[in-house]
Amino acid sequence: MKSFDVLNDYVNKLNANSALKSELKGTTSIFQFKNDLGDSFYLSFKEDGSAVLTQGEHASPTVVLTAKEEDLQAIIEGKLDGVQAFFSGKLKIKGDPFLAQKLVNVIKKIK
Repeated sequence: MKSFDVLNDYVNKLNANSALKSELKGTTSIFQFKNDLGDSFYLSFKEDGSAVLTQGEHASPTVVLTAKEEDLQAIIEGKLDGVQAFFSGKLKIKGDPFLAQKLVNVIKKIK
């Protein structure tokens, strides 16, 4: 599950970056990721701006992102544009698509 590993690296960088955590303070969204291999994991943003990545499914995620593993990894790494993936049907979003775009912007800042 390479997409999990890539996102986990970003989460570790985020949690070590006090300026970015300060910018994200008050964000409490939960992003559920699902791939075509049956793997699930979710990213939780905490009130203090930190984030936690957990394997499994969350009972009530804010946004659910579903894609093939290779596409999910490419989106997380920034090699595939999330908006293009959504409009081409490679990425399915359940919940607020604007919140999903905000996540993409956060990942860009971490990289």
